[in-house]
Amino acid sequence: MKLIDQVKPEVLEALKVSKIKWNASYRLIIASLSDVDRYRELSINQVDTLITFLPNELHPNGRIDFYYGDYLLQKEYQV
Repeated sequence: MKLIDQVKPEVLEALKVSKIKWNASYRLIIASLSDVDRYRELSINQVDTLITFLPNELHPNGRIDFYYGDYLLQKEYQV
């Protein structure tokens, strides 16, 4: 199962909103989420780009959240 299938719907919706202004960045983020199976396979640059285009309420809450990607993943896929 690809990472994009594990992402919370509200995260994908928030990214879709940014698509209007930053279409190339949106496509890059979606491609990176579609290419890997696990959050930890993303590069730091890919995670940084993802967080840049998310609203503040969807950002990670601390290092553990950032490290494991729980801010991004549906409950059943969280560590």
